[in-house]
Amino acid sequence: MRRGFQQTFTNDIYHIEERLQEYDEHLYIMYNTSTGEWLIMDGLIDHAIMKIPQIGFETLDARVVEHIKRIHIANGFSASQHVDANNEARQRDSDRKTADFAEYYAKESLEATRNLALYGRTDGYQKYVQGGVENAAS
Repeated sequence: MRRGFQQTFTNDIYHIEERLQEYDEHLYIMYNTSTGEWLIMDGLIDHAIMKIPQIGFETLDARVVEHIKRIHIANGFSASQHVDANNEARQRDSDRKTADFAEYYAKESLEATRNLALYGRTDGYQKYVQGGVENAAS
């Protein structure tokens, strides 16, 4: 047993443990009377799969049952796969931003090179401050 937690308690007013066990008979709840915390336990692996309260789940209610059904490993959920998928999405986003920046830099470099060839060396700010290269040629 976890320190300070007990498996028998009377404050499961929404019958969450019964609802969890309808989903998976190995799930049960433990309660800590001194801290008011609940642990959703998986009896097969003998580990807590959720601790309440936490952000988004301040109390033991029906949202907990739906969340457990969504994330429980019995239905194929894998936290590491979820994290890997998020990391891959972030990497793709980062790669896209890098490619966009490189494309922008290449276009600006090409324009600067063309302007240098056509109009000679300028102060570099002429395009943006003095109305562009059309005014510089006059």
